[in-house]
Order: sequence, then C-alpha cells, then structure tokens
Amino acid sequence: MEISAERQKSIHHRFDAFCKKAMRYEARNCYKEISRKQQREVSLDYLIEEHFFAPRSVDDYFIVQPMQDIPTNFHINGQVVAIENEHLATALLHLSAEKRELILLHYFLGLKMQDIAVLYNRAHNTISHRKYRTLKSLRKEMERLEYEEAQLQTAAI
Repeated sequence: MEISAERQKSIHHRFDAFCKKAMRYEARNCYKEISRKQQREVSLDYLIEEHFFAPRSVDDYFIVQPMQDIPTNFHINGQVVAIENEHLATALLHLSAEKRELILLHYFLGLKMQDIAVLYNRAHNTISHRKYRTLKSLRKEMERLEYEEAQLQTAAI
C-alpha cells in the first residue's frame, strides 16, 4: 500500500508541529527550573558579607591524628575476635557470655545458624530467635552508650 504525496505531506507537517510543541514545552520546563534554582540559591558574595568570613579550605591530611582505639579481644572457640569499635565492644561486654558468643560466632566468625544450633545443642529456631533478641538488646545498649557520651560532651561544653 502506497501513501499518496498529499498524505505524506500531511504526516510530515503533523510531525513537525509535534516536534515544535515538544521543544516549546521542554524550553518552558528549563526556564521554570532555572527560575526555581535562582529563587533558592544564595550568592556567595552575600554570604561573605553576611557572616564576615573569608572563604577557605583546610586540608588535614598531615595533621597527626590521635591514636586509634585499642581493639578489644574476645576469645571464642579457640579463636580471637578483635573489635576496634569502642561502643560495640562495650555493648558486647554488657551482654551475657552466651549472647555475646552467639553474636560473635555468627557475625564475626561467619558460622551459619545451623552450625551454631549444633554447637549449643539447640533447635535452629531457638538460636535464631535468641539472635534477634540479642541484636535488639545490643542495639538498645549501643544507643544508651551513645546517648551517655553525647550527654557528657554537652556537659563538657
């Protein structure tokens, strides 16, 4: 089936009109976005005049950093697990020995829940449930420690 020349011309004109309309809408969207950005943006010169500070950047690559936390070591099944995060190590120390071992075995030594269940001579579901309860109490303990530290920092200021 062949399209007549008049029909082809009509299609061509409609396509041109569609393209022009699409370009008009896109230009309108660009202008709107530019005006939104201009309303929200603040000139850097204005900020400098407002706060009286000189813009600068300071690199601290070569500043001597304080010593990193000394890792806390936990001995589990003849292996040593070193925890460098002070909050996590303290929170783990507040847990009972069995709960601490469960977390360390699963998350740090990579044992599967089935293997831990065999090790403790318990059902898989029991170990899984204990793990979730222990994680919940560990999270609460870490939040408590962070809150206490924040309180000490604000009191020091």
